[in-house]
Amino acid sequence: MSAPAFLPGDGVSLHPVEESDHEFLQRNLNRPEVRAGFGAATLLDEDGVAEYVEGLADGDDTEIFLVRAGGERVGEAFLFELNEQRGTVEIGYWIAPEHQGNGYATAAAELVVDYCFTERRLHKVNARVLTFNDGSRSVLETVGFEREGCRRDDFYVDGEYVDADLYGIVESEWDGLEN
Repeated sequence: MSAPAFLPGDGVSLHPVEESDHEFLQRNLNRPEVRAGFGAATLLDEDGVAEYVEGLADGDDTEIFLVRAGGERVGEAFLFELNEQRGTVEIGYWIAPEHQGNGYATAAAELVVDYCFTERRLHKVNARVLTFNDGSRSVLETVGFEREGCRRDDFYVDGEYVDADLYGIVESEWDGLEN
């Protein structure tokens, strides 16, 4: 039984991460097709996943959500580098490969952005996408993010350095969720 939705939405809901979710996170965070999108290369064992979740959940500048669709675990969304003084935060997300292509990442990103502006009263949400990650770029652009620049050779992935495109959306550009 999962915890009630923290952020319910159309198509997906965002939940607190529970210990029973750790196996799902470990299985997917270790998959090359998920890791590559973050430039991550560290193997996460059971303890590593617990530390990862605790680090995000316990940080004053981070929040982590399990993404569910139809009650099934499908991915993760998170906020990090929250700066209350500037009113900014950065968003990240991933969807398990077998659930990609169903709009879950876009729906989750919309929920998180809406939460940032309506509940957290932040001014701007930032994002980074590795240049080869067309799916993530499409999610950001669909949600309303604008490309703001590029960090050259910012991540090391599969034996080479790759650029990261920088995106952002400010509160005045947010149309809100279409309900």
